[in-house]
Formats: sequence, C-alpha cells, structure tokens
Amino acid sequence: MMKKLTALLVILFLAFSLMPAGGAEEQAEKRILVFETTDLHGYILDASSGREDRFQYRLARIAALLGDARRSDRYDDVLLLDGGDLFEGPPVSGLTGGAVIRAAMDMMGYDAICLGNHEFDWDVTEYTADQDATLAPYVLGDYMGDPQIPVLASGLYDRATGERVPFTRDYTIVEKAGKRIAVVGYIPDFSGSIMRSMIEPYRIDGSLASLDRLIREIHQQERPDALIILAHHDPLEVAEQMDPMLVDLVCGGHTHQTVCTAASNGIPCIQGGSQGNGYASAALVFSADGGLRVEEWAYVSVTEEPAKLYDTRENASLLDEEVLAVSRAGWDAIREEMSEVLGQIDTPVIKLSRVGASSAGNWLTGLFLRATKDQGTVMAFYNNGGIRTSLDLPRGQTSRKITVYDIYTILPFGNSLLVYELNGRELARHLVNGLKNPNYGDQMTGLTFTYTADGNELTDRAERNYRILSITLPDGTPVDPDDTETIYRVCVSSYSASIPGSVFENKEPVVPEAEAPADNEAAIRVLREESKKNQGFIPVDTGERGVEIRQEEAPAASGIRTAVSGIQKYGNLTLEISASEFISKGYAMGSRITVALNGQTLEMPVVVDYQDVPRGCMGCRLDGKYDQVLLFINQGDLATALGIALKKEQEESPGYVWEYLVDEPVLVSITLTGE
Repeated sequence: MMKKLTALLVILFLAFSLMPAGGAEEQAEKRILVFETTDLHGYILDASSGREDRFQYRLARIAALLGDARRSDRYDDVLLLDGGDLFEGPPVSGLTGGAVIRAAMDMMGYDAICLGNHEFDWDVTEYTADQDATLAPYVLGDYMGDPQIPVLASGLYDRATGERVPFTRDYTIVEKAGKRIAVVGYIPDFSGSIMRSMIEPYRIDGSLASLDRLIREIHQQERPDALIILAHHDPLEVAEQMDPMLVDLVCGGHTHQTVCTAASNGIPCIQGGSQGNGYASAALVFSADGGLRVEEWAYVSVTEEPAKLYDTRENASLLDEEVLAVSRAGWDAIREEMSEVLGQIDTPVIKLSRVGASSAGNWLTGLFLRATKDQGTVMAFYNNGGIRTSLDLPRGQTSRKITVYDIYTILPFGNSLLVYELNGRELARHLVNGLKNPNYGDQMTGLTFTYTADGNELTDRAERNYRILSITLPDGTPVDPDDTETIYRVCVSSYSASIPGSVFENKEPVVPEAEAPADNEAAIRVLREESKKNQGFIPVDTGERGVEIRQEEAPAASGIRTAVSGIQKYGNLTLEISASEFISKGYAMGSRITVALNGQTLEMPVVVDYQDVPRGCMGCRLDGKYDQVLLFINQGDLATALGIALKKEQEESPGYVWEYLVDEPVLVSITLTGE
C-alpha cells in the first residue's frame, strides 16, 4: 500500500512540475479594454475660443484617461484603436501636415488605425502611411519619429496593376494579456467623396461579402482569440452583414456619431464620435473556460466639462504631460499667423445638415464670389461637406471676432476656386445635382431658384426627382433653365468640379487650377480688404436660396398629441409618433413649433441634425433612418433640464438607467408656433 501511495505522489509531483509557470494564472479571467477614437480631424486641441487660457487640450485629456485605464487593476491590458480621418481640420494639424497628430498617436501607443476617406485629401503615402503599412514619420520642432502603428484598409487596390497597395494592411494581430486579437480594417467605396485626382490611382472593394470572406480566412489561418472589425463606416451596417460566431466587436467611424449598442444579430458596436470630443470603449472578457463576452460598452465625453481641458496647474493630473507638450509645440508653430483678427460678426455663421441654404454657406460663397470677381464671376457654389464647423456667437454675447484660425478651421481643405462658363440649361442641371448630392455644390450666392420634387423631406434626397422651375439673379433678371445660348461664369471648388457626373466635366476653367486661389486663402484676403472698409464689421447673409414649390397643396398643420416613448443616453426624448406621421400632419423641416409637456411650454425648430441649432438650444429632430421624432438640447440634457427623469449609473449594460420623476406616460402636445 505504501509503495502505491509513493508512486501516486511521484506521478502527481511530475504532473505539477511539468505545468507551465503561472498555469493557474493562465486560466484566470482576462479583461482587455478596447479604447476607440475616430474622426479626430486634427482636433488635438480646440483653439476656437481665441484665448490661450481657454484652449481645450482634448487629446491630452483622452491620453490621461487612457493612462488611467492602463494602470487600472480592473483591466489586464488596453487595445487602442482609431477609426480614421486623422488630420483634416483646424490649422494646428493642417499647417503642420498632420505631424502634431502623428506625434501624439505615437506617444499614446496606438495599436492600429483605419484609413479614412479624408486621408486621401493629402498624399496618402506621404502624410498617412509608409510603404510598410505603418503610420508616416513626423517632424515637429524637436519632436521626430517613425511610428510603427499599422494602417488598416482591406480591399484597397492599385488601379493600374490590380494588386493590393503596399501601404495598408488587411488586418493585424495584436497580442494583449496573452490573447491574440485580430483587428481587421474595413473601408467602403467612398471614392465618390474624394477628389478625383487623389483617388484615381486606387480602387476600393467595399463589398461586405468580400470582408466576410477575409474574416473566414483570418480565422482559418491565424486562429485568433478574438476578432474586431475597425471600420471607417457605420458600425451597425457592417455588423448586420457579419457572422456573430466570427466577429466579436465592430468599431466604427465616418458618421461622426456616438454608438454603444448591438446589431440585431447581437454583435456589439461602438463608435467614438468625432473631433476629440470623447472616445468609445468596450471590455473583452475572456473567461477561464475559454468563453468570450463583451461588456461595459460606453461613450465618454471629455468636452462636457471644458474646464478640465484647460492648461492650468489645477489640471496637471488631468492632462497627459507628453501629449500636452506636443500640443503646445503644434500651436507654437502657427501661433503668430493664426491670431490675426480679420473682423467681427454679430450674426452666427451656422452650418446646417438639411437641404437648403445656411448662413455659413451663404457667407463663404459670398466671399468666394467677391474673390473671383476679376474673372467675371456672377455666381459661386460650394459643397456643404467642405464647411467643417460653425462660427457661433459665445453664449450670452452679441458678437464675436473672426480670426485667421477660424477661417482655416471652417475651410481646412484648401481647395482651388475654379471659374467655369455655364449656360442656363447646365446651371439648372447643376442645381439638381446639388439637391441630390451636396458634394456637387449645394451652397450658393448670386441666385435664387424654385423647384418641385416628389416624395418628402424624409425621402432620401438622392432618390427624389427634381425639376427646376425658375432661376433669378439678384437684380431680378430671370435665367431660362432651358437656355443654351446665354453664358454665366460661376465659381466652384476643385473638389466639386471633379465629381463624376458634374456639369464641369470636360470643361476647362477660365484660369488653370495651378494658378487658381485656394478657398481659405481667398476668404482671408477678401476679409482683410473688406474689414478695413467696414470698420471691422463683417455682414452675414441669412437669406434662402432654393424654395420648394409643393406639387400638391400641403395639408394645414394639425395639432399633435403624443407621449414620450423613451429617453436616450444624453437626455433626448423620443416620442411615440413616427417621423413619417409627423410629416403627414403638415409639419416640415424648418417649421417652428410649440411643445407643451410636463407643465412647460417650449418653442423650437424642426431639424434633421442636432447641429442645426446653436449649442444649448432646443430642437425637434426628424430621424429618417429610424423614423423617429426626438426632442433635444444641442450638447445638453433635455430630460434632466425639464425635470422629467434622472439618470443613474448601473453595473449592467448600457451602464445607466433613467428614473422618471413624473407620472408616466409623459404627454406631449405640439402645434405650429403662432397658432
């Protein structure tokens, strides 16, 4: 019996001695935090306040929070990703060739980035990616380096050879906490949103079926412990077409939205907003039995408390020291030129998302028209997407200064202003193009027009059929939409002129593009000249340009009685009435409505995007994608402001719950203001 016991002990000793060191630890649960930024657009800092003591050092704050996560006992490791569109934006990035962003990303230790469509606005192989498919080098004063951060974009081919381009990878394998994580880059075919000359050498296979095949190959060849899609695209659209047994998480970009939800097939999706306003995160939890679950989906805003972003002694622990230093170096490189005051406005310069004129579009195209008058220009057009921000009045103030920095921020691309000759028929066709697709140039000065269209405001604008009824010059002169004889010289950006199907195809500009002025530089020149004449005052045109004539008499708006159906994360109230039913009752984009709920009466406009109202103002948003009506405060919390509910944190996903402070249902009545 003793011999048997001794033999058994020897066997057990040998078995345990042959186990790998830390074997028990290897079996423990592993938590890896996925941390995603996207669509930074150069916003390492926001200098729009014009006061250096109020600059928002956004990426330095995000880097500090990243450091907190890396040091936390809660996570075994952190995977840091970016969804693309790194550089195009404020001059601190634009005038340093994006070096300040590449330096910061190098310091922060990004594990992978996805190529964005705006990476093609500059030479993608010089400013974004090396031939080894890693982030391009940077030199910024005393800072220099060559980051080894993989640049991902599957399906990107050399158009001439048909071969995959060498400067992006389909995917990368990242090891974190002993786990092998495959990160796959996906880009749709966004060639239509890129200047033709910059995308012409390349072809994009944006097929989600191709992406699915690639993912299956990666699983067969690499056997990863987890697979993440890093997309410069709506993450939900991607996830819906994927196999949930093969894809564990989709991180998105491009739409500038915040996303923390799951697709209908259960695949979790996150997206970190835009412009360094915050980041999205999710935890990959590897259980001891080999299972994997995704928890803690969240979006964290860093701009909700702007005082924490200022470079002050009190904020020393809130801002990453290295990223703060390189942010300062970026500003130092451009400070002198950017601080020049060009004048003062007393009307907000606001970019809108809806079809139609905006004060930003009117103002800028007016500057472009005057900048090209020497070429005989009578009209100017610009695409809404090229206007990158609004120049709002500070809260509580009746005016604001306009600086060189502001112009480079609202017009970062530096597109050439080209002048072409069009007849009346071509002009009408151009207006239709702009109504269907704003990239053709939907903002304008020098004319007004009327049109008819089928469908309504919730119909995809590209699907509506338009007919131009009349075109009128500012002096009242009519332009015949069918005339092929009379010639008008019009100004348009080189970007809009290059889009396939443009009326400018196969036309030569009056002045060759190489000699044409850049949009931002031309705007600065005109403002300098006119500001001197007007004692610094800069007028802003808020007039309409295109007016839709209804083919059938629209019904008079009738009163609506509905109720709150839910509260979104940031306090937006969703209503029981659908957007399509709302439209059918006679309301339209731009209508001003009176809303009564919870004993309060509010006035607000009907809009399509949160940014269509100034910061801190209320709006009624019609969401055509989900057929929803939402009441909101731009960058605010309507549910809390009205005393309807209070948000409390909780452990379970999505990390919060709204507790109503009033009896349910919360009834809502809506009428046209003035009725």
